[in-house]
Amino acid sequence: MTSASKIPTEPASTGALARQLKVFKLLAAGLALALVVGTGTFLYVRHQGQPVTIVLDGKPVTTVHNTAAANAAVKGAEEGLVGSAFAEETPIRLQKLSLVPAPASAPQDTDDAAQAKLARLLKLRVPAYVVFVDKRPSLAFPTPDMATETLKLVKDHWEQMPPSAPIAGDAKIVQKIVIEKHAVDTRLLRSDPAAAAPYYWTPPPSKTYTVHSGDLGSRIAYRSHLSLGEFIRANPGVNVNRLRPGDTVNVQRLPLLLTVRVQKTVERGEKVHLNAPEYAAGSQRVTYLVTYLNGVEQSRDAQSVVILQKPRTALSL
Repeated sequence: MTSASKIPTEPASTGALARQLKVFKLLAAGLALALVVGTGTFLYVRHQGQPVTIVLDGKPVTTVHNTAAANAAVKGAEEGLVGSAFAEETPIRLQKLSLVPAPASAPQDTDDAAQAKLARLLKLRVPAYVVFVDKRPSLAFPTPDMATETLKLVKDHWEQMPPSAPIAGDAKIVQKIVIEKHAVDTRLLRSDPAAAAPYYWTPPPSKTYTVHSGDLGSRIAYRSHLSLGEFIRANPGVNVNRLRPGDTVNVQRLPLLLTVRVQKTVERGEKVHLNAPEYAAGSQRVTYLVTYLNGVEQSRDAQSVVILQKPRTALSL
């Protein structure tokens, strides 16, 4: 009797390996699917989904429809505060800013409204070239040349003040001026010298006082800790000796940030003898060197005298 042929069988170890491989592939496919779904969900939530509240120093400022809109609002507000002239400088935030998920039912601002709210509340410092006046920071510019040009315009302003006379030498700023690069508040940033220069010659807002019955200019000045001269200078065009009840006067010194010294050569026709009658006093032309501080005469020195008509004495009459 012939023995039956044997059918080869797969080893048990090989079958187990195949089953394990199949399970591994299923797990890998599930993991890949979960990764794709998770990533898609994250991107959807980030760009299309859950509203986000922008918080500054723990206080909610505005809520927008997603994280992308929040980032865009912050960037737009910062760019608006810094300005295009300082775009290359990285602003320094002075507040802690965070994005917090908000409920889907939370009221949401438009992109423009969110940016406007942030612009009102954001506090930033930006590296810029600062004009220091006696060690006090004033305006700041993107380049030192702009700062220098602004100061030149300030000098030109005071040189052109009356009287129209030849300038003797260059106008000089009395205060010590230093231009250095520092991080400053965005409110001090300027990029147009012509627009910035008036900041230095425009008096600051003053305190006012309403005149009452019996008030005298000298008494108002004394009560306001001003000298009479300071009180008069603070009220140009006002006759402080003829104040009436209801009049409003300034009761605060109005110092300008910069003081510019200008010297002009001024010629005047005068009598030779001031107390003599016109027909007998004689005449002369006197050339003065007059010094002005911010347009106000401080001193005058005679430089030359030319006699135009000799005075008439009693013998010559």
